[in-house]
Amino acid sequence: MKYTLVLGIAYKKYKYPGYKLSPGNIVVYVGGRLIDAFQIDQDVTFVRQDTVTSLLDETWYSRLGLTRWLARLENYNESNDSMPKLFKIYEIEEQDLNGLVEIKVDNSHSDHNNGFMKNSSMIRFPVIGLFPSHFVENGGEQLMRILKKISEGGVKHEKRAGCKDLSDPRLFHTWPCVGSFYTRRQSEKFEKNKELKGYCWIGGDFTAEIPIKTKHRIKYLSSIAHNETGFFMWSYWGLILATCKQLLNIYNEDQRSNRTKD
Repeated sequence: MKYTLVLGIAYKKYKYPGYKLSPGNIVVYVGGRLIDAFQIDQDVTFVRQDTVTSLLDETWYSRLGLTRWLARLENYNESNDSMPKLFKIYEIEEQDLNGLVEIKVDNSHSDHNNGFMKNSSMIRFPVIGLFPSHFVENGGEQLMRILKKISEGGVKHEKRAGCKDLSDPRLFHTWPCVGSFYTRRQSEKFEKNKELKGYCWIGGDFTAEIPIKTKHRIKYLSSIAHNETGFFMWSYWGLILATCKQLLNIYNEDQRSNRTKD
């Protein structure tokens, strides 16, 4: 079985007057195997939040009685940002999905001087998702059906287990996108290794590490610090991956590996 790995990326380039600084370098590994290497040499921004739903195929929201989710997408706001304009999409064989997804970033472009730093190039990975490729066939039908089942099951689980909210440890983390990842620094002189949320801006050189696990016979992206017991919860970004028309078009292309969508 083949899987699709999706990275959504935002970037703020530090611009030093009178100097042309090097671009940010990003290298992606899966299970220790090189998947892609690319550079970003300009700002990568976000889609306006009030236009996100216009980019979505509404077919399965209507057929599955989920039009209320479109309203939630319109009102979604995380750190005042929305869907990034840059996506990297890869198709990977299931047998190669072992160990870690590693995103190595060389981005140490700043005004660092004498131990102080006010400005630097910054990067975000608001979307890091993994799912079986056939889940997005027929306009994302199966992925949407699964997200609906997860939502319904999560509500029942919350009531049965007495969970107070989605931060309750008895609930499993979000799927098919991971909500956080471990950032390992090349040096801890200025920044420490730590777990970060996808909405965090990150500067300097680091490697984002996301464990690949198996649950319900499906490979998924996990969080190093997360309790591995509980129940899957659906995510806002899962809906984007399932129904964004531009992404659906890319999924259906004949050449499916190492593809970029700006």
